[in-house]
Amino acid sequence: MQHILSIHEGWTDANPAEVGFDSKMLRRLDDHYAELISKETIQAAGYILSRKGKVFAHRTMGKLRPAEGSTDLKPDSIRKVYSITKAVTAVAIHQLIDRGQLFLTQQVSSILPEFDTDKHRSITIFHLLTHTSGLRGDPGFFNEPNSLPWFEWAVRELKKKGSEIGWVKVILSGPLQNMPGKEWIYSTSAYALLGEIISKVSGKLYEQYINDEIISPLGMTKSFFNVPEPFQDNVCCTNSWEEEQVYKPREEHADAPPKAGNGMYSTLDDLWKFGQMMLGGGEWSGSRVLSRRAVELQTSNHLNGVLHNGWGNKLTDYKYGLGWSLEHYDLCSKGTFSHEGHGHCGLYVDPVEELVFAFFVPSTKGFTNESVLTPRALVWSGLL
Repeated sequence: MQHILSIHEGWTDANPAEVGFDSKMLRRLDDHYAELISKETIQAAGYILSRKGKVFAHRTMGKLRPAEGSTDLKPDSIRKVYSITKAVTAVAIHQLIDRGQLFLTQQVSSILPEFDTDKHRSITIFHLLTHTSGLRGDPGFFNEPNSLPWFEWAVRELKKKGSEIGWVKVILSGPLQNMPGKEWIYSTSAYALLGEIISKVSGKLYEQYINDEIISPLGMTKSFFNVPEPFQDNVCCTNSWEEEQVYKPREEHADAPPKAGNGMYSTLDDLWKFGQMMLGGGEWSGSRVLSRRAVELQTSNHLNGVLHNGWGNKLTDYKYGLGWSLEHYDLCSKGTFSHEGHGHCGLYVDPVEELVFAFFVPSTKGFTNESVLTPRALVWSGLL
């Protein structure tokens, strides 16, 4: 039996015409997402759009969970945003740079003693931020058929066997993939190390620092690393593993890897606030969390002549910011910066058009062109 797909409207403070957007493109976008849901390419879809600081679209459709009889994904539903966490971590690092507690070319070995080896001593905070440290990339990055497991899994298995090897040493084990600064190798473990640097320098656990210095000041009231019990049933999941993470989370403690690469949960609304802060030069709604110059630095290209051979690419001059992607696909303005996350979700900021676009397209299939690239083109084609 075919079920009628309901579209749920969230809060807005402008209509499309007021901010120079063609409302017909929103209907086309909704129809596109609805078709993907009907084909089971995605489980659900949600998005928020703003221009010139005003939200003009905020909608969801589809199911919160894969189980039969699941409630719908709603505009205030929570979703793990995976690697969008990296952008939050990059902002935290630049806060500490703003405050004179770090500098960009600082050797990691000056903070984490495990890096004080001939192989790792030249790796800097810059290298970790730009994925050019030479450390091992994420499983499957090189399309290897038999990839090694996630470093967190290796740490847990070693702990079970009574090993006292620390998680930082686990990440540093084995050879470098390339010399620092020579190749873009996407590395979630590098961002876990940035989380540890934040903890060491600030004196707080990474997760607590992010809550105190970014989440709370921006009023991101439904962003967490461990979702509190009252909110757990409102978390969008696509499989039993994601559900287990919600209801039986790993507690933060001093000798565990920080969740700095892929661990934050958030809502469309909260992601919009974070993106609006970046669009506003580090400030949103009276709270400044980052300097204007830091935002400009983060969202400018810092790589020249760097290779990118991952995910089937063969690039010799890849461009990347300090924690942000700068790939200008489709109709996005030059200067657009973004970050995507597994599962799949994304946050795009176009400073030229003053546009912020955050989306959830939860699916066990992860990234597909239809669920990520096509909607982005539909959004930008609506600009008047």
